[in-house]
Amino acid sequence: MFDASAVSVAGARGLMQIMPATGEEIVSQLNWPLAYRTADLNRPIVNVRLGVRYLARQRDYFNGDLYAALAAYNGGWGNAIEWKKIAGADPDLFLESVRFAETRNYIMNIAEFMHIYRRLYEIQS
Repeated sequence: MFDASAVSVAGARGLMQIMPATGEEIVSQLNWPLAYRTADLNRPIVNVRLGVRYLARQRDYFNGDLYAALAAYNGGWGNAIEWKKIAGADPDLFLESVRFAETRNYIMNIAEFMHIYRRLYEIQS
């Protein structure tokens, strides 16, 4: 709900719901922001930049497979690897393999919103 100070039950923080350990890992790779502290995850400029970097890393690892990247972002990298092993290249089987309802719903919601936005913003010729 665009709450920069949101904290999940699991401890994920900010707009992109980044776990503190993940934030520290990404900051160590970027060397930004200087003097980073966990409270910086409540700053939208920091949270979004770290979240986008983390999501891009998942996307790259899974060779552009959106479902697997989103599953890794939401349900954990190791889990996404296991689900990908089960499903191979079949996106429907991948969704069926995701054993966390929250992660499955997360993937389906984002895929649906992405489709809607693509339709809204497609260039009309």
